[in-house]
Amino acid sequence: MKFAKQLKYIALGSALFIGFHLAADIEEDRTNSIGSGDWQTGLVTPSDSDADSACNVIAGLPFSCTLPTSGGGSVTCSPVTIPGGMTLSSGCVLAGSSPTDFSVDVQFDDGVSDPVTKTINLTAGPNQSPTASDPSGCPAAKTGIAWSCNLAGSATDPEGQSMTYSIGSGAPSWASISGTTLSGTPTASGAVGVAYDISDGINTISYTYNINIAVGAADALGGDDPVSIATLDDAGVSSAMTTALNSNTCGATGDQSCLTAFNNQRSSTACSLAGGASATTSQMEDYVECVVFETYTADASGVSTTPASESAASGCGTSANVPLPPMCGYTAWTCPITNLPTGWVNNGQTVTIPDSASSTNVTLNVEMRLASWTNHLIKTVQQPVNVSAAIAGATNGYKLYNEDFLGGRFWDVWAAYDACQDRGGDLATLSEAASSGVLGTANQYYGQKEGSTTRPVNTSTGWDNASGTDYKAAQDGGTQKYINSNSSASYVCETKSRYGTGCGSNGASTKYYVCKNLPSCE
Repeated sequence: MKFAKQLKYIALGSALFIGFHLAADIEEDRTNSIGSGDWQTGLVTPSDSDADSACNVIAGLPFSCTLPTSGGGSVTCSPVTIPGGMTLSSGCVLAGSSPTDFSVDVQFDDGVSDPVTKTINLTAGPNQSPTASDPSGCPAAKTGIAWSCNLAGSATDPEGQSMTYSIGSGAPSWASISGTTLSGTPTASGAVGVAYDISDGINTISYTYNINIAVGAADALGGDDPVSIATLDDAGVSSAMTTALNSNTCGATGDQSCLTAFNNQRSSTACSLAGGASATTSQMEDYVECVVFETYTADASGVSTTPASESAASGCGTSANVPLPPMCGYTAWTCPITNLPTGWVNNGQTVTIPDSASSTNVTLNVEMRLASWTNHLIKTVQQPVNVSAAIAGATNGYKLYNEDFLGGRFWDVWAAYDACQDRGGDLATLSEAASSGVLGTANQYYGQKEGSTTRPVNTSTGWDNASGTDYKAAQDGGTQKYINSNSSASYVCETKSRYGTGCGSNGASTKYYVCKNLPSCE
């Protein structure tokens, strides 16, 4: 009996022990159900992995997601602790951005059971860096010329983030970036790497754009090497200038390459390129024009501004032409005459004088201008022209005369000089008279001193106190003699003495002289 009673107590103790442990297990299960479901109401809060899947956070990018939760009633959320810049709505919508992993402490409440606070750890996925390549469509870069290149489209971001560009370390000093535009004015030719940075706000990469910089027009003009028409075109020099340079109308003969002449003349110190390597188009045009003017000025350097007088005869039944400077006939030149007499015609290289022109002495004001360069004046030529009525009987400007005084029996070379001048010509020398073709049978004649154009000197030197010529001015038959002016210049002598060798007057015979350069029709 006593043993049975002991068994009864043992059984009761075991039951109590089992009941206690069962109750403990139930309480543990109930506690562990928070986060997946409330044992009383069924409130479910999100796990870390559930929140990651719902939010898909990428480092640095804005996100917005609804935390997955459910319960016996409508679940509301309240932020307990969240990072700055993030928001959590009562509808459990978590929004914001974070560059790294982060945690939020949230209180969940379904309105049925007690609110539950839980820490949720979210992982920020990696933000990928942008990728870059050379920009396309950028113009060629040249020294001294402003250059720009649009970088937009040359870089992409895997997450589609907007990107910013900035000049990088080691970039040339002339380069800068504004927005997506890389620009600057290169200062040196050759290969150069332009480094710049690209950022998506989270990641920054560096990229180097390698370009080859050609010599710009300003540098080319200021350098020693010849420049080309293409270089001048690139510089923006006007087509009128390049067309004129790209012709063969230069040089003293008017048929040489103007570009070659221009390049040769650039060594002159008379012209300088204002602005140097940074010269503007206007400054380069001024320089080109200056060199061109110097080129043509050099071409025309051999043209006298006071040339010898030209003569023309009128009354011959036809017009006469007198020449202008040869360059006036070249296509690059134009030669207007500012004081051309009425009826006279400027033909470019000659002036036509009508047959009806009256006798006159005029100095034509000939302006040598560049037709291709806004009629720029290079020099002015004062061209004397003497128009005289034609002398009847003159042949090629020569005519035989004798003095009327006493039947022309005197050797008066001074009167002959004056007479030829009055007729619009000059007194011929003995040799000119001999070759003129107008002497006929005349074998006694006198003339101008060889090489002289002035009135013969009447001197007493060596004449025994008598006066006469200082050269052999008379051709007396086959002998040349001095003329003695004593006794009305009736003596010629082989020496300067009226009593010397070979003196004689030959007063009964007619003496002749020849005028040259007479206005004649033949």
